Amino acid sequence: MATSYADALDLIREAGRNGRIVAVGMQRWYNGSDVEMRRVVESGRIGPVRLINYQEYRGDWYPGTWKYTDPATGKKISWRLLNKTAGSSELEFSIHAFATVASLVKSPLARLTASGGVVHYNDRETRDISPLIADFESGARLNYSFSCFALGGGTSCTELCDKGALRRDGGQLLLAEGGGKFAPLQGGSDAAGERAEAQMYREFLQDVRERKPSPLRPEVALEPSKIAYAAQMSIAEGRIVTAKDFS
Repeated sequence: MATSYADALDLIREAGRNGRIVAVGMQRWYNGSDVEMRRVVESGRIGPVRLINYQEYRGDWYPGTWKYTDPATGKKISWRLLNKTAGSSELEFSIHAFATVASLVKSPLARLTASGGVVHYNDRETRDISPLIADFESGARLNYSFSCFALGGGTSCTELCDKGALRRDGGQLLLAEGGGKFAPLQGGSDAAGERAEAQMYREFLQDVRERKPSPLRPEVALEPSKIAYAAQMSIAEGRIVTAKDFS
């Protein structure tokens, strides 16, 4: 959305001032498993979200990605490795997970503490590992961890609720109700149908034609972005970040 909170607020003000239809690229909103997770949680079927455990463990960034040319040195470097072009690993990559979290808890961030740094690679500014713990005003909690040197590590997301739980392993969504075991949830796969990114663009163009606010408008994107901004503040300043930091 923006590499700083101040710029994100400017984007929101400008979008409101000029009356344009604006969407922030949070394409996971359209993944089959994300759609089904929201549907199950919003139905009240398994009760309110109490804890989300989210892990994203992957290898390093794609080497063929766009290279930024430093005007001072003329050197080309992957834009994902620099704070001034990516903001942070959390803001560039983890933000999509945070968007999923925000769509499920539907509550402002209350407090957050994070750790992390460049511990494996030596050619970058953006972090290659970061864990964080966040509390939301609703009482929901998030336990998130990221690494980009964990080959074969995989991604998983589990939502623990009062009357059951949801778990996504890869692109498959599983549901457990009461004291039962996890079982595949029909319609909860990312494999079938149109790609999420194609759906995002198609819906945005339709919103523009109909002059209808996008579900990914900047005001919506600000909440997951706050998690990334708070992680940066917590790591850089070695403290707990609270909602007061965004007042």
